[in-house]
Amino acid sequence: MIRIVISQPMFLPWRGMFEQLKLSDVFVFYDDVQLPKGGGKGRGFITRVQIKTKTGWKWLSVPVDRSSKGYQLIKDVCFQNDDWRNRHLAAIKGAYADTPFYNEIYESLVVPIYEYKTKFLNEFSINAIKKLSSYLGTIPRFYISSDLNISLEEDPSQRVLGICRRFKADEYITGHGARNYLNYEIFEKNNISVKYMEYKCTPYPQLYGEFNPYVTILDLLFNVGPESYDLLDSDAVYWKEWKGVS
Repeated sequence: MIRIVISQPMFLPWRGMFEQLKLSDVFVFYDDVQLPKGGGKGRGFITRVQIKTKTGWKWLSVPVDRSSKGYQLIKDVCFQNDDWRNRHLAAIKGAYADTPFYNEIYESLVVPIYEYKTKFLNEFSINAIKKLSSYLGTIPRFYISSDLNISLEEDPSQRVLGICRRFKADEYITGHGARNYLNYEIFEKNNISVKYMEYKCTPYPQLYGEFNPYVTILDLLFNVGPESYDLLDSDAVYWKEWKGVS
């Protein structure tokens, strides 16, 4: 049984990403797809993530070069500058200095992640996810889609299917965004079971009021430390069950 997850490389992502990692044997960073355009919700979580602070949650965002007016792939996106690194570190320190595992996580994980030298958003995010995954103990086999030579001309379902077939996957585990485009029939014909994440969002001790499950994984690590792995407790459900299809 080979379980595969294919996901865009998000910036210091939330716990749900690492729950997918925990369930997968193969994890493919989907980096040869278009960077979401515009502001607000259209930006997604490729260039930003939430942290929890004394005054509520706030975004940590990275400035990227959007000067290209054409089709901009995630793998080609560069930072505008490096000024954001120190700003982020200061914001993280201010938000989490009073958490139980601040000293351990900040020095051993956060600082090395932010000191990683690259001008590419993709490289930064992939390096960060691998480091965080190693700490958590969620270590599948990592691959990058742009290294796999899957045709960019194919429709989204065919491209994902091609990656699944490349690794002889039996199960394709995905987040909820795929519900808008996935062609289940072609996966069924190839004996690949499509499963959607069923996020439990189990609460854990958090500072500053009401629990927010959608903040960066760093929040979990700062508050729970080495026991964070046990709180990656979500599962994946067969698509028909998840969508209520008989």
